[in-house]
Amino acid sequence: MPPHDPDHEAGSPNLRLCGPLPGGPAGPYGSDDWTQHPAVARVTDYLMGGTDNYEVDREFAQRLLAVAPPLRAIVQISGEFRPRAVAVLAHELRIGQFIELGCGLSSYGLPSTRQSRESRFPWPAHTYDVARAFHDKPRVVYVDNDPRVAGHANVALAEEPGTRHLHADARDVTALLASDACRVLDFDQPVAALAHDLLPWMDDADAAEMMQALREQLPAGSAISVTHATTDVAPGMMAALVEHYADAGILYRPRTLQQIQSLLGAWTILSPGVLPTGLWRRNQKLPLGMGPSAEKSHRLPPGDYSHAYASIITAP
Repeated sequence: MPPHDPDHEAGSPNLRLCGPLPGGPAGPYGSDDWTQHPAVARVTDYLMGGTDNYEVDREFAQRLLAVAPPLRAIVQISGEFRPRAVAVLAHELRIGQFIELGCGLSSYGLPSTRQSRESRFPWPAHTYDVARAFHDKPRVVYVDNDPRVAGHANVALAEEPGTRHLHADARDVTALLASDACRVLDFDQPVAALAHDLLPWMDDADAAEMMQALREQLPAGSAISVTHATTDVAPGMMAALVEHYADAGILYRPRTLQQIQSLLGAWTILSPGVLPTGLWRRNQKLPLGMGPSAEKSHRLPPGDYSHAYASIITAP
């Protein structure tokens, strides 16, 4: 059981279950000193055009962009994959329950941001919004190992009926699935786990163990959606990113296609297979108001800028 937290009394659906991760007291997402060291969630937020970031994150992002000019497009392509994946999971596979692992910050997707005022929904659309278009009562648990990100999820994401936020270590699947927050899910029915841009922040052993635990413990008919940075396209650029993250005390582990396929295990790979993220069902239809505006669609990065692979696997 976690230590007593006055903000999360016993029986709260938003239970905290997280220990430190490699890379500092707060894990690979940054130091306990929230404003003095870069954090992955905030750097990603900045690259997506969000506002939940500090000068230290923006300066670090500029150093990353200096060695990896496509990085902003890479991050945007990864974010744009989420609504496509959720639409496939909710409509084609008829799954109405989701666990979004490493949900991150989302100021770039809140209605107050300029780009999202063009339509009713933010872009990229959040998991609950997309699932709600196909299911009357979807259930979503938003998970992140960073307590500040989890708190943000409580305010910005887990505000609809059937949604919860959870501060937890995604590597401990057993504890995560047994948490109070996950009681909102019906484990007699399929569950979709989203592991988007999550595994590259784990070493090989942790990534393999987490994926195996999900495959073993999710109910029949479940699915796992994965995006993963790769060294296949520009190994020199990825090596430079790895070095810069290491200098900041952050583990970053992009992998080859073969290594990523190994992490997927023996579950069935949904058509069209393991593809660059931006090319995976790029023309997938989204519910009305949940796609990019006509103006923004012309500014989406080309799919071959992905430098990452995407796949959805389903329980055999």
